Amino acid sequence: MGQPSRQSVDFTPFLAQLRADHALAAAQLQQLSQVFCLGSRLLISAVVRAASEPERILGAATTAAEGLALVQRHRPDLLVVSDGLEQGCGVELALAVKAHHAPTRVLLLLTQPAGQRRTAAAIAAGCDGVLQDSNLSAGGELMAIRTISNGGLVIDRSLTFAARQQTKAGPSLSRREQQVMEGVARGENNPEIAARLILSVDTVKTHVSRVLVKLSARDRTHAAVRALQLGLLEWPTNANHS
Repeated sequence: MGQPSRQSVDFTPFLAQLRADHALAAAQLQQLSQVFCLGSRLLISAVVRAASEPERILGAATTAAEGLALVQRHRPDLLVVSDGLEQGCGVELALAVKAHHAPTRVLLLLTQPAGQRRTAAAIAAGCDGVLQDSNLSAGGELMAIRTISNGGLVIDRSLTFAARQQTKAGPSLSRREQQVMEGVARGENNPEIAARLILSVDTVKTHVSRVLVKLSARDRTHAAVRALQLGLLEWPTNANHS
């Protein structure tokens, strides 16, 4: 059976916006140490050449074993990994990194059809971004990097079916706790949430602490993921996928 055809897209009208997005993302990436593990050597070469701060890229690999070794050695702020690799599975690599190197933010790029169970496992493991490359519009991955760099979550809208867990009974959040966690999911810090909701920073911290206990979460980002999985919040999506 042949490979499914993809719709042709002319990116010419988006070039100006793509350049602007790249400049913004570059400014954000200057603050982050990065490791890339991608199945395409050509794409890795393009990423390194385009980097405005190449010294922030601590390593690049095309296999899961090499990618994990780089993360263990350098403990980067950000890992960008594709599911399809020359050897090994990018999804399994993402799971391993989030399990053993939780501070590293992970952006998983799905280049192949992903099963519901595996996609749900990647999201449940705490991947900060999960995007399907066939649905990426110009600059979408750059916007995603900016969002997760600020502590937010980006999940491709086409994958949200795999993210939700239907439960008959479980924890619930108050309206104010929901509003606070919506801010966490968008990458807002406590002062930004406090200003938007007209609350004190201490009150926001209290709400976050209560949610951590309710959802048995290890940190605020994990709490946001748990709340989203349980259907307690609306799932955040890449703005370009509306």
